[in-house]
Amino acid sequence: MQLAFVLVESGPHPSPDSIVSAASKLGVDLTFTSFDGEGPMAFSLPGGEQVMYMRMPAPHPDAERMIGVFSPDSDELAKSKAHYVVMAPDGDGDLGARELDLAAYTAALVDACPDAIAAALGHGATFLHAKLFRDFAELGVSEGFLPAEIAISLTAAMEPDDRMSFLTHGMQRFGREELYVTAPMRGTGALDFTLGLMRWLYYERDKQLPTGDTVGRTEDERIVVQRVPSPLGEGPEVIRLDLPS
Repeated sequence: MQLAFVLVESGPHPSPDSIVSAASKLGVDLTFTSFDGEGPMAFSLPGGEQVMYMRMPAPHPDAERMIGVFSPDSDELAKSKAHYVVMAPDGDGDLGARELDLAAYTAALVDACPDAIAAALGHGATFLHAKLFRDFAELGVSEGFLPAEIAISLTAAMEPDDRMSFLTHGMQRFGREELYVTAPMRGTGALDFTLGLMRWLYYERDKQLPTGDTVGRTEDERIVVQRVPSPLGEGPEVIRLDLPS
């Protein structure tokens, strides 16, 4: 079973019809099967498997720690007084195909909940703004490929010497190395550079960044590719790039 989460304020359950309609716009054929007012709201897929949406009348326990570059801020997340667990079949195909289906089921719920705040797939290290999640899922459905922004989480952190860093979470699940980029606090372009490289590594699975090679934002910039222990203190080495001051 695959899981995803949607944070909401405290509004009422969406109607089954609104979920079916939202799913249809995303190319998903759901048929409402059951809801007793307290348990999960269940829908069937054409093959007979079930997608269920279970409302939990409490904030998500980890939401305040799951903030990344595409997340609502902590004040916005604090408005969430309830959340949904999306439960879906494992499905067929590779990891990306299965999670694209899950993203579509989740985005349908986001569409049907006017008070949706944020959403994430079960493996995600961060929540995404609900509308961003929905838009990325729609893009993925139209292109037939799970978007990097949903598949991979990206967090920011402070570093010594007036610097900051970005770290990916989830690249390993797709056979890639995590990316760790440091940059001056007062610089510009670091986030765009990191996102561009993250997307390149995610979509171009045959491409490599050998240690000692250089990359850059211009023809003249030379940023040396390093491999270092993860700043999380565990797991495989990560690709480190230090943007110049």
